[in-house]
Amino acid sequence: MRAGMTRYSSPFGLLELRQKIAAKLAAENGIHAVPGDIMVTPGAKMALSLALAAILQPGDEVVNVTPCYPSYLPQIRIAEPDCVLHNVDLRRNGFGLDIESLAEVMGPKTKALVINFPHNPTGRMLSTADLDKLAELLSHHANCWLISDEIYERLNFSDTVHLSPAARPELAPRVVTINGFSKAFSMTGWRIGYLVVKGPLMKTISKLQQHMNTNVAPFIQMAALEALRLQPEFLAEYNGQLARNAEFLVASISGSRALALTPSEGGLFAFIDISGTGLSSDAFCSGLIEHHAVAATPGISFGANWDGFVRVSLATDCPAFAEGVRRLVEFAG
Repeated sequence: MRAGMTRYSSPFGLLELRQKIAAKLAAENGIHAVPGDIMVTPGAKMALSLALAAILQPGDEVVNVTPCYPSYLPQIRIAEPDCVLHNVDLRRNGFGLDIESLAEVMGPKTKALVINFPHNPTGRMLSTADLDKLAELLSHHANCWLISDEIYERLNFSDTVHLSPAARPELAPRVVTINGFSKAFSMTGWRIGYLVVKGPLMKTISKLQQHMNTNVAPFIQMAALEALRLQPEFLAEYNGQLARNAEFLVASISGSRALALTPSEGGLFAFIDISGTGLSSDAFCSGLIEHHAVAATPGISFGANWDGFVRVSLATDCPAFAEGVRRLVEFAG
């Protein structure tokens, strides 16, 4: 700020930052992008909003995979109130993409498919097999954009490699990749993210950005540039903590008659099946915080069909997490 980075910048973002993002995408994601393919936005949520607004017209159909981040549904409706929304659940056994169910709802009017891996709230990673099937499905829907939210990509504590759909040559021309700095760099309040897309869609997105946001504050962009200059090894300790918490959760729930769990592989969360308790997710979370002072998020927040689950955060120190899990298991009975 003292250096004068307080004035307008290009709506696309500072060239130096976009060049660094392009280098990161090539090295870590296999995505080949030039600075003109990258838009710096006020958070990843705004990147998603801009993409949806640029793609959708009245009557278009959108396919959204659930359980999903609660902001997805309002953002889709805000972008185009008159769109037709299809919510398709992940498979219950392992939370993989249900390609058959996706195929049933996709048609000539489908303009966008929204996915998120590593997944919030389940912690599922996108498998190579699922991406292969998804690419095959999209080959039959030439008008459909794939919006891939990859905000948790660096929070990976499994043996599964993060896959970016835009790295596939057959998918790259119609993938919008969403990412940002909130999760990997703990820059939640800075509100800086970015999207990556090739072709004429960026022209529409740039007009929206220009008239809605003008630009991201240049001094915040400089902070993001500095973050990207850090060596990624700094995340090893944090991912190790997430892994220890995830392993502890699996071990703790394995002996419970009322709870079940598909192990988390990445991101910050785990999704616990509480259907064995007979409680709704709201009732479970209310009772848990009232009687045991432990906070969890009701599964109903992530989709209408997920009331038998609750989301817990892995992002706390191990002793506190262990005590929280102990209380949760005790409450479940």
